[in-house]
Amino acid sequence: MSITTEKRRVSSILKPYPNLDGSKLNASLSQNKVRFDDLSIESVLQDALENNRLQRFEHLLAALKGEQFDEGKFQQVFIESKRCVHMLNANFGMLVETLMSVKWLARNQTSREIYMDFVIELLVAHSNYTALAVAKLVQLFVPKDEEKIGWTNGVPNEKILEELAPIHDLIVRLKNVIPMIFNVILVQLRKQFPYFKKPTHVICGYLHNLLWITEHTSMFSEELFEIIFNRLLIIDVNTPRNEIEDAEYPEDDEQIFSMDDDSPVFDEENKDNLMKLPIAETLDCCMQQIFSYIHQRASSENSSDADRLFKVLLTLFDKHILPTHNTHHVQFLIFYVCSFKQSYVEYFITYLWKQVCNPNVSTPMRQAAVGYIASMLARAKYVTLNLLKSTLKEFSSWVYNYIQRTDSMQYNQSLKAHMVFYSVCQAIFYVVAFRSKQLTSNAKNLTFLQTMQLSSIVTCHLNPLRVCLPAVATAFAGVTRAHQLAYCHTILERNARRKLATVYKNESQTPEECLDTFFPFDPYMLKKSGKHIEPIFLQYQASEIEENHEVSSPESRGRKRYESISEDVDDFIHESKRLRHGQGGQESGEMHFTYSYGVSPGFHS
Repeated sequence: MSITTEKRRVSSILKPYPNLDGSKLNASLSQNKVRFDDLSIESVLQDALENNRLQRFEHLLAALKGEQFDEGKFQQVFIESKRCVHMLNANFGMLVETLMSVKWLARNQTSREIYMDFVIELLVAHSNYTALAVAKLVQLFVPKDEEKIGWTNGVPNEKILEELAPIHDLIVRLKNVIPMIFNVILVQLRKQFPYFKKPTHVICGYLHNLLWITEHTSMFSEELFEIIFNRLLIIDVNTPRNEIEDAEYPEDDEQIFSMDDDSPVFDEENKDNLMKLPIAETLDCCMQQIFSYIHQRASSENSSDADRLFKVLLTLFDKHILPTHNTHHVQFLIFYVCSFKQSYVEYFITYLWKQVCNPNVSTPMRQAAVGYIASMLARAKYVTLNLLKSTLKEFSSWVYNYIQRTDSMQYNQSLKAHMVFYSVCQAIFYVVAFRSKQLTSNAKNLTFLQTMQLSSIVTCHLNPLRVCLPAVATAFAGVTRAHQLAYCHTILERNARRKLATVYKNESQTPEECLDTFFPFDPYMLKKSGKHIEPIFLQYQASEIEENHEVSSPESRGRKRYESISEDVDDFIHESKRLRHGQGGQESGEMHFTYSYGVSPGFHS
């Protein structure tokens, strides 16, 4: 007969990870002055496992937490820990967390190598510690407050680069021995991305590390950029244009308060490039980093790198940027990458036009796609005249066919019923007005405009000028009258009479039907990153004949404040005439920058 004596289980006293929390260790133990020299990790673990004696284990934790190890002692700890990896089961989560939390980056190269060998050996033997180990590594990507001076415009100095390199080296090694670990890394990278109102150097430092990971783990570039895009969009939509304008150009000589302690350190040379709004400065530095990254990849000798990057950005544009309302700057990433190859911009416009023509796509998405096409055609210097004309031809053919289909049908003129049609019409009017100097430069181009049947479009039964933004309609009318392409002013005057207030019994007015749209490539407002956009961005230029026939919109007459002007007529006011609307007789040098960062027609802040 055998008697089985049940040994007391260690787990009854040692709670397994992750319920353990090292910070909850008894306060008296944290002050225990037990020397590590008196303890052996292997013997302590054996004593806890075999004899359930915990006193020495607690002394070991206190020694690891409280003692300042020199390089030799540090190496001894992790050599011995590596030798005992097989014993570090789930019951010793507190010890593992303590070992993972040591400050190993400040050590010499030998000590760092020993630490990394221990981590790799641990995770290969015990996958349950993977999330803990990865979380500790990703935490090191977040810059400390005291490191602010080491990050200038989101770029680390040499010392910080040297400290960050071993983290990326360890991630690469872990990925090589545990391929599935990168899924855990992605989860932690999303989870630990700093809050968007954190100091600039914190967010930009974290972003720098994400971009660094794409260099050694390119197969996950799309996932990493998705994390970046999600966070940048949050920052972007929380940085409205009007707030940037208010900070940069305060009314009535209001005093601008100096940025608080969260602002990045800067010298006199880059002081002028500093955004006065802290969150705008954060976005500026982040965009500057990504533009530099795109330039490096798109300019590389290996064209496949550029092609892959374009595909990644286009996928993320479709998934995140296009459906997001009222973004201001993040969309310029696709604008910038399209400038490197003509095939990119052609592909991008074709992709957007397919969205517009697809009835299975939601109306808001189709309307947004039209806005992106129109804004790129108007603003991108790299859009060739042939591409401009072919796209306008596609627009006009689609509009004309739409008119033909509805001509014999029972119809109503409500904006909601024909939203996509009106959006495409407005895109035609906007692009023709904005690029009129190129489209009317010679007889051949004027003949092309005549073939677009503009007169048939504006006089059709759906009356597209009725719902167009006033500045767009007025500018288009001026162009078509100057070149005898169509006569719109009679229609505009008739529409204006119809829009007179209608008073009902409750004395309320009917709301005017007007396209709620925006042109996504409005002038770029961020100073540092804007230097990448300026060379490829087109400002409005009217031809000489249009200046002689220019007619001011009723909405702009008598307005003195620049905000009102910029909202309605901004880019269609000729440069030489903008100063007439200035405040207090400001000099041209003072006003040029203000108007160059105004709001294009159609933008609603």
